[in-house]
Amino acid sequence: IATGRLLEHVPGVAKIGRMAVHAALRGSGAGAAVLQALAGAARERGDREVILHAQDSAVGFYRRMGFAAFGPAFEEAGIPHQAMSLRPA
Repeated sequence: IATGRLLEHVPGVAKIGRMAVHAALRGSGAGAAVLQALAGAARERGDREVILHAQDSAVGFYRRMGFAAFGPAFEEAGIPHQAMSLRPA
């Protein structure tokens, strides 16, 4: 249905990657649930920040989930991306 992974980018900073939701289920809340679970896991282990590289088409989703863009847009694997961060409460 949906997936994502949480890695330690540097001590105290988590990085979310490989977020994906089955096309038929986009907009169902499955992606939000995975993202919230990953951010919660980062908070529980004491990370002070969560970062990710959002595809341009998903920047609005991550903004609605509380992430803020930082730095210039860039290309990764031939796809425009934007770095984003969240400070877990």
